[in-house]
Amino acid sequence: MQAPLIIIIGHYGSGKSEFSVNLALQKARDHNVCLADLDIVNPYFRSREAREILNNHNIEVISDTYSSTKGLDMPYLSPAVQGRIAKRDKFLIMDCGGDPNGIKVLRQFSDLISDAPYEMWMIVNVFRPETHNPSDILAMYRALQASSGLKITGFINNSNLLRQTSVADMLQANQIMQEVVEETNVKVVYTSGIPELLNKLPNDILGEKFPLQIILREKWL
Repeated sequence: MQAPLIIIIGHYGSGKSEFSVNLALQKARDHNVCLADLDIVNPYFRSREAREILNNHNIEVISDTYSSTKGLDMPYLSPAVQGRIAKRDKFLIMDCGGDPNGIKVLRQFSDLISDAPYEMWMIVNVFRPETHNPSDILAMYRALQASSGLKITGFINNSNLLRQTSVADMLQANQIMQEVVEETNVKVVYTSGIPELLNKLPNDILGEKFPLQIILREKWL
């Protein structure tokens, strides 16, 4: 039986690397996990920076072989990435580039990925200018699918204003995501956030509540 594969995508500032690291730590409680960092575009808050924490939880971390690959049309990635996709012997989480150009790296592996079941989740922060309303989110959704050659199977509502986030903000984001769900027929898998906020949300919030431990930012700014 093949291990699960989850691909995490989303625009810069959506919080995808923070979510990817937290998801890896959660899944490591019951699975052998590998986190593949394919974000060769964005130098900030990348999941490989949490390597020591992840390795302490027996999570394998793999990333691109050459870090200075921004200028290439198709960046060169570690052969270990392809090997893990082919083997499917570990629970594989892939943290991918933060815009349609960054996600093109997935095209190298689209046929291999499609050979077996997979999930591809789009992280959304409605308080970022690129995904501020349903129409912008839908445009990003279509662009990311087109660039990757793969189908988005779920959304992660990671909407926040960092330390200033309120329950009202999260409820507003929930309403926006409800419109996106109705348009795409793609579900919200998780609503993520810091535990003290999640605990104040109603039980009928979209998706399962996913508490985030802030790892890539030393403080919840």
